Amino acid sequence: MTSKENKMVSVSEIDLETDPHKGNMVILRENAESDYYLLMFVGDADFAAIAKEKGLIRPNRPLTHDLYLKILETVDLNFLRVEINDMRNETFYATVFFSANGEEHSVDSRPSDAIVIAMNKNIPILVRKDLFRRKLTHKEMQEYEKIVKTVRF
Repeated sequence: MTSKENKMVSVSEIDLETDPHKGNMVILRENAESDYYLLMFVGDADFAAIAKEKGLIRPNRPLTHDLYLKILETVDLNFLRVEINDMRNETFYATVFFSANGEEHSVDSRPSDAIVIAMNKNIPILVRKDLFRRKLTHKEMQEYEKIVKTVRF
Protein backbone atom coordinates (compact mmCIF):
# COMPACT_ATOMS: atom_id res chain seq x y z
CA MET A 1 0.00 0.00 0.00
CA THR A 2 1.40 3.39 -0.93
CA SER A 3 1.63 6.33 1.45
CA LYS A 4 -1.13 8.02 -0.57
CA GLU A 5 -3.49 5.13 0.23
CA ASN A 6 -2.43 5.25 3.89
CA LYS A 7 -3.33 8.93 4.29
CA MET A 8 -5.96 9.42 6.95
CA VAL A 9 -8.65 12.10 6.81
CA SER A 10 -10.25 13.52 9.95
CA VAL A 11 -14.05 13.39 9.92
CA SER A 12 -16.06 16.26 11.35
CA GLU A 13 -19.43 15.65 9.67
CA ILE A 14 -21.60 12.63 10.52
CA ASP A 15 -25.03 12.42 8.92
CA LEU A 16 -27.74 9.83 9.38
CA GLU A 17 -30.32 8.85 6.79
CA THR A 18 -32.93 6.14 6.77
CA ASP A 19 -34.84 4.80 3.82
CA PRO A 20 -37.44 2.00 3.94
CA HIS A 21 -35.95 0.45 0.79
CA LYS A 22 -32.23 0.97 1.41
CA GLY A 23 -32.01 0.84 5.22
CA ASN A 24 -30.11 2.91 7.78
CA MET A 25 -27.14 4.85 6.48
CA VAL A 26 -24.28 6.64 8.21
CA ILE A 27 -22.48 9.18 6.03
CA LEU A 28 -19.06 10.47 7.06
CA ARG A 29 -17.42 13.53 5.50
CA GLU A 30 -14.36 15.58 6.27
CA ASN A 31 -16.58 18.66 6.55
CA ALA A 32 -20.07 19.81 5.50
CA GLU A 33 -18.84 21.18 2.16
CA SER A 34 -16.89 18.09 1.11
CA ASP A 35 -17.90 16.27 -2.08
CA TYR A 36 -16.28 13.08 -0.78
CA TYR A 37 -18.03 10.75 1.64
CA LEU A 38 -17.97 7.32 3.18
CA LEU A 39 -21.35 5.60 3.29
CA MET A 40 -22.06 2.68 5.61
CA PHE A 41 -25.25 0.72 6.12
CA VAL A 42 -25.93 -0.11 9.77
CA GLY A 43 -28.54 -1.93 11.81
CA ASP A 44 -31.22 -0.31 13.93
CA ALA A 45 -29.27 -0.56 17.22
CA ASP A 46 -26.15 1.03 15.71
CA PHE A 47 -28.25 3.73 14.07
CA ALA A 48 -29.94 4.50 17.41
CA ALA A 49 -26.59 4.65 19.23
CA ILE A 50 -25.17 7.16 16.74
CA ALA A 51 -28.42 9.16 16.79
CA LYS A 52 -28.21 9.27 20.60
CA GLU A 53 -24.63 10.56 20.49
CA LYS A 54 -25.70 13.21 17.95
CA GLY A 55 -28.42 14.30 20.40
CA LEU A 56 -31.22 13.30 18.02
CA ILE A 57 -32.86 10.85 20.43
CA ARG A 58 -32.98 10.48 24.21
CA PRO A 59 -33.51 6.86 25.22
CA ASN A 60 -35.21 6.21 28.55
CA ARG A 61 -32.60 3.63 29.49
CA PRO A 62 -28.86 3.33 28.79
CA LEU A 63 -27.91 1.81 25.46
CA THR A 64 -25.35 -1.01 25.32
CA HIS A 65 -22.42 1.30 24.61
CA ASP A 66 -23.44 3.53 27.54
CA LEU A 67 -23.15 0.54 29.89
CA TYR A 68 -19.73 -0.50 28.58
CA LEU A 69 -18.35 3.03 28.66
CA LYS A 70 -19.65 3.56 32.21
CA ILE A 71 -17.88 0.39 33.35
CA LEU A 72 -14.67 1.46 31.59
CA GLU A 73 -14.74 4.77 33.49
CA THR A 74 -13.78 2.79 36.60
CA VAL A 75 -10.34 1.90 35.18
CA ASP A 76 -7.42 4.05 34.09
CA LEU A 77 -8.16 4.03 30.37
CA ASN A 78 -8.16 6.91 27.88
CA PHE A 79 -9.60 6.65 24.40
CA LEU A 80 -7.29 8.28 21.84
CA ARG A 81 -8.80 7.95 18.35
CA VAL A 82 -10.63 5.62 16.01
CA GLU A 83 -9.62 4.74 12.49
CA ILE A 84 -11.71 3.31 9.70
CA ASN A 85 -8.82 1.80 7.85
CA ASP A 86 -9.86 -1.00 5.53
CA MET A 87 -12.57 -2.53 3.37
CA ARG A 88 -12.62 -6.22 2.56
CA ASN A 89 -15.46 -8.17 0.95
CA GLU A 90 -17.76 -5.12 1.07
CA THR A 91 -17.15 -4.75 4.83
CA PHE A 92 -15.46 -1.77 6.49
CA TYR A 93 -12.96 -2.36 9.30
CA ALA A 94 -12.02 -0.03 12.13
CA THR A 95 -9.57 0.14 15.01
CA VAL A 96 -10.06 1.83 18.38
CA PHE A 97 -6.90 3.20 19.97
CA PHE A 98 -6.64 3.77 23.71
CA SER A 99 -4.04 4.05 26.43
CA ALA A 100 -4.03 2.05 29.64
CA ASN A 101 -1.32 1.78 32.27
CA GLY A 102 0.86 4.14 30.27
CA GLU A 103 0.80 2.03 27.10
CA GLU A 104 -1.07 2.52 23.84
CA HIS A 105 -3.28 -0.33 22.68
CA SER A 106 -5.59 -0.97 19.76
CA VAL A 107 -8.53 -3.29 19.18
CA ASP A 108 -10.45 -4.32 16.10
CA SER A 109 -13.93 -2.81 15.93
CA ARG A 110 -16.97 -2.52 13.77
CA PRO A 111 -16.91 1.04 12.37
CA SER A 112 -20.33 1.86 13.81
CA ASP A 113 -19.16 0.97 17.34
CA ALA A 114 -15.95 2.94 16.85
CA ILE A 115 -17.94 5.99 15.71
CA VAL A 116 -20.18 5.81 18.78
CA ILE A 117 -17.17 5.66 21.10
CA ALA A 118 -15.50 8.55 19.28
CA MET A 119 -18.60 10.70 19.49
CA ASN A 120 -19.15 9.88 23.16
CA LYS A 121 -15.52 10.51 24.13
CA ASN A 122 -15.00 13.40 21.70
CA ILE A 123 -11.95 11.83 20.08
CA PRO A 124 -10.88 11.97 16.42
CA ILE A 125 -12.47 9.78 13.76
CA LEU A 126 -9.96 9.13 11.01
CA VAL A 127 -10.79 7.46 7.70
CA ARG A 128 -8.32 6.14 5.15
CA LYS A 129 -8.60 8.61 2.28
CA ASP A 130 -9.05 6.05 -0.49
CA LEU A 131 -12.19 4.70 1.22
CA PHE A 132 -14.04 7.93 0.42
CA ARG A 133 -16.22 8.20 -2.69
CA ARG A 134 -16.97 11.33 -4.68
CA LYS A 135 -20.53 12.63 -4.77
CA LEU A 136 -21.83 12.61 -8.35
CA THR A 137 -22.75 15.91 -9.93
CA HIS A 138 -26.30 16.41 -11.22
CA LYS A 139 -25.07 15.99 -14.80
CA GLU A 140 -23.19 12.77 -13.95
CA MET A 141 -26.30 11.43 -12.24
CA GLN A 142 -28.42 12.16 -15.32
CA GLU A 143 -25.90 10.37 -17.55
CA TYR A 144 -25.87 7.41 -15.18
CA GLU A 145 -29.68 7.24 -15.20
CA LYS A 146 -29.67 7.27 -19.03
CA ILE A 147 -27.27 4.33 -19.07
CA VAL A 148 -29.31 2.37 -16.53
CA LYS A 149 -32.50 2.90 -18.57
CA THR A 150 -30.87 1.40 -21.66
CA VAL A 151 -29.66 -1.77 -19.95
CA ARG A 152 -31.79 -4.84 -20.73
CA PHE A 153 -32.09 -7.64 -18.18
